[in-house]
Amino acid sequence: MATVGTKYQVVIPKEVRKKIKGLEPGSKLMIQLNEETITLKPIKQNWSDKNYGAFKRYWKGVDPIAEVEKMKEEWEERLEKQAKIWNEK
Repeated sequence: MATVGTKYQVVIPKEVRKKIKGLEPGSKLMIQLNEETITLKPIKQNWSDKNYGAFKRYWKGVDPIAEVEKMKEEWEERLEKQAKIWNEK
């Protein structure tokens, strides 16, 4: 049994939460209505949604666009060097 709060929020009882794999704070639920019945179904998150922001602290103070541009330039330099080696043979 659960009680509807003043903001229409419902707490899922602990024994029910334990039985639903992957249910945790922030999980998204599909709500289905059938006359007077409400059904809640967990929506499985994909890998990127589940891990969004996981490395946020490592990128603090770093401009990710600048870092990607830097990596791109380094890669292009390596390709040019490799092309010279191939052309010499």
